[in-house]
Amino acid sequence: MLLLRHASAGERLSSASLDRGRRLDRVGRADARLLPDALSGHPLRRIVSSPHARCVETVRALALARGLAVEQREELAPDAPLADTLALLDELPDDALVCTHREVVERLFDGRVTCEEGAAWLLERGDHRPVPAAYLPSPVSQERAGALLSEPL
Repeated sequence: MLLLRHASAGERLSSASLDRGRRLDRVGRADARLLPDALSGHPLRRIVSSPHARCVETVRALALARGLAVEQREELAPDAPLADTLALLDELPDDALVCTHREVVERLFDGRVTCEEGAAWLLERGDHRPVPAAYLPSPVSQERAGALLSEPL
């Protein structure tokens, strides 16, 4: 299973209700456009997202490229109870991608795991919780790293 943090969306808005509609910024839109190629080696049967605009927007191009619907679930919202998020992850197949928020990633792993905007963790199933197995940097970070490596010293 892939656990994806939404791509860059600028600064948090003043209220939770307004923040639900916060969209991706320029860097976030670039990450979203690059996501289908960046994840081409990962088979996906389902794409499940927080209903917040920035999450849905992050996975829209990927869903279109794969011919999949984006399933929106409140269990992936920033304020979702941990038990609800864990129950959802437990019911999803191993070839699902889940798009969520920093707060959810922190709760899932007791703050021991970080994830930059637009990046993902490949998860394995543990006894009671998912276990982070491999980190996948955001597509824009990968592209920037490639550009830096190709520049003359």
